[in-house]
Amino acid sequence: MSAEPAPDVAELRLVSIGEAAELLGVTPRTLRYYEELGLARSSRSSLGAQRRYGPAQIARLNQVRELQTLLGLELDEIGEHLDAFDRLDALREEYRSGPPPERRDEILSEGLAIIDRLQARVHERQARLDAFAAELEARAERYRAAGRAVALRQS
Repeated sequence: MSAEPAPDVAELRLVSIGEAAELLGVTPRTLRYYEELGLARSSRSSLGAQRRYGPAQIARLNQVRELQTLLGLELDEIGEHLDAFDRLDALREEYRSGPPPERRDEILSEGLAIIDRLQARVHERQARLDAFAAELEARAERYRAAGRAVALRQS
């Protein structure tokens, strides 16, 4: 999952909640709910100001939508994934700052452990999808067989 904004989003400055919702194919209420859950944040210049979303916030919201639609994750699971992505970003920044060699090893180990956990979850979902696809294929084959049997009886 990349936190990079989509090309058409990268040109945006700050957009309203309605515009952000339209870009993402959700309702403004959904975006407010994501904020309540801590999955995303809007930019507000003052207390009570209208929610505004920049490219980074849109990219984050897009991640939420991808995790929801692509992997079928529940919102609490999405929060865990986002926390993992945030931790990986922090580890990358720390690594780039030039820590001592022993800390670099710790950073790499922690990063790999996080990635391993994320991959395990994806593989588990993929296995479930493969099993579901196989079940659908078996059903389709039964329908095809029934159709062939009907055609044979009619001829």
